[in-house]
Amino acid sequence: MQEKFHFQAKGMPLIKFQDADKIKSLQSGKIYAKNLGYYRKREETGDCEVGDKYEAMIHINDGTIYLPDTGKTVAVNGDLLKTSESNDFVFCMFGVNPTEEKFRFTDKQKEKMLSFGDTALIVLDHDEFIRRVKVAAEQAGYKVYFKPVQYYDPTIDGGNMLISLLAGMWNIAFWKRDSYTYQQEVRFVFTPGDENIDHIELDIGDISDITAIMSAKSALSAIVEKAVSSETESDFK
Repeated sequence: MQEKFHFQAKGMPLIKFQDADKIKSLQSGKIYAKNLGYYRKREETGDCEVGDKYEAMIHINDGTIYLPDTGKTVAVNGDLLKTSESNDFVFCMFGVNPTEEKFRFTDKQKEKMLSFGDTALIVLDHDEFIRRVKVAAEQAGYKVYFKPVQYYDPTIDGGNMLISLLAGMWNIAFWKRDSYTYQQEVRFVFTPGDENIDHIELDIGDISDITAIMSAKSALSAIVEKAVSSETESDFK
């Protein structure tokens, strides 16, 4: 029988798709943030859904780089350049656009998102969830940034990505190729990173008061409607 849900979520609805055990661990307050290098390696092994060899790398199709130490100019063609933030830690979720009057998952999303796991955790209070993560991260000695991922065409050397890095190199972690647009990803980025550490663990305390758990299939059949008030009403049916 299809699960029936009807609840109201404050702010942008956030959803985490994973296996049931990991979702239960998350609801108990355990945040596992993977090193960005993990995702680069995942694509190298053939996983092009979770994996992404371009993660936090600067991709240049055709350009030159001036090396001040040698005074030489080097041609760059289709290269991936590592940055100081290429091994930061990230925790990723699906974000529903809060400006949409009515949101439904596309057929592609229904198919692809199931590869992340059979269970979904829905965050019912966007701001409070972010606050708890930030508090735990700062107590552990990390700077933390949260916002939606921006998607780009990798065949074009886009200036927007490079311009964003002027505000902080950590912004490189918020850019992904447009083949991943269906993921509608929002993420936490924790810095400084460490290439020798696979992941970090944070304890934000039990979050069952601001979350709901259901099957991924039920979540993917959801209709998310924008309420008249500042809250977003989400109907799961």
